[in-house]
Amino acid sequence: MSGESPRLRRPSLVLAALVAAFAALAVGPVAHPELVSAGTAANMESKIRGWINDARENRGLRPLKVTDKLRKLAGDRASTMARTGDLEHPDCLSCMLRNRDISFDSCAETIAFTTYPWGHQAARSIFNAWKGSSGHWDILMSRKLKRIGIGVAYRNSNDATFGAAVLAG
Repeated sequence: MSGESPRLRRPSLVLAALVAAFAALAVGPVAHPELVSAGTAANMESKIRGWINDARENRGLRPLKVTDKLRKLAGDRASTMARTGDLEHPDCLSCMLRNRDISFDSCAETIAFTTYPWGHQAARSIFNAWKGSSGHWDILMSRKLKRIGIGVAYRNSNDATFGAAVLAG
């Protein structure tokens, strides 16, 4: 049987290797997503929100509270920009909030993109873009805005990460 491949001669070794690989995954990042460093949109969004809230607290402001509806809207906004490649605000943000049954007294959006690779650097770059723009920073530091949703999305064709923050008061 010298012509057979080792894989066919020893199926038990292949099975053992597969079991070992799945066992490694079960105790690794798949089973413990919090161990993944900025590898997911949720992780990037959390980092950006944390940096914003740290800056707010340093200025004596209350942290912004995340809501699922705002987070979903921000994610959809980032995805739309990544899909189209256009960095632009909607014609009527308040209409978008009303259509999604999101209550508000005031609302605003900040958007940005970066060509840093997906992950921590991209998250930091988006945050820094907002911090470096007085208009965006004023929105993020506003006392009137109390809730936030942050979304990020990646565009493969130009290696760009788009970010959107939708805020409501």
